[in-house]
Amino acid sequence: MTQANWAAVQPLLAFVDADIVSGKDELAREALLDNLRRYSSPGVAPLWVNWMRNRADLRFACLVRDVGEFNDFMLDTVRCVEGVRETRTVLSFGGRADIDTLLDLEMEVSPNSQMVAASVQIDVEAGEDRACFQALLDLPPHPDVRRVWLLNSYHSSDADLMMLLLGKNIATLTGYVMSWIRTTPGVIDTETSTVLDWRWVASPENIVELCELFFSHNFRGQYLPGNTDV
Repeated sequence: MTQANWAAVQPLLAFVDADIVSGKDELAREALLDNLRRYSSPGVAPLWVNWMRNRADLRFACLVRDVGEFNDFMLDTVRCVEGVRETRTVLSFGGRADIDTLLDLEMEVSPNSQMVAASVQIDVEAGEDRACFQALLDLPPHPDVRRVWLLNSYHSSDADLMMLLLGKNIATLTGYVMSWIRTTPGVIDTETSTVLDWRWVASPENIVELCELFFSHNFRGQYLPGNTDV
């Protein structure tokens, strides 16, 4: 594919979990973070890096325009790093997000911050996908919890939807998941992981593209049959 064709390609969002061998945590994390920061290509654009609890040691997100290049990227930039034991990838083709909250996360989510973020994997009953997605979008505002995004991942074996939450503490986020998300019609089960840190590695141009392609300033958007934005 030529450079002129990139604008016609609909990118997807890839989340990669990288498990790190015990004893090589800092070495592997810094090496991988350096690789992601230096990677520059029209086919794959690293966006941010998180340190996770309960699921994997590290998670990062990329805009992917060329799946073939993404395969080489995983082999030559990620899996070659000393200390990376294994990787797992989840793809999303769209969703909704609060852009302002997303862009503020590097300041909000850090070891010294008073805020806590949690990634929620949501299993949805087959056949209830559209109604459940819209019901989750339509949840009313909460005084102590901000919803950063709701993304689809229907092809994944782990979950059908992914939601990122920001709140004052783990207890608040756990209560929100139990009382609001798990009681939504169509939700079968959930799994929550704490996000410990947030590092943007994207260029300003890639951040603008991310916002234009996947997200909306209005989190409570419309989800209609045939809508490719979700």
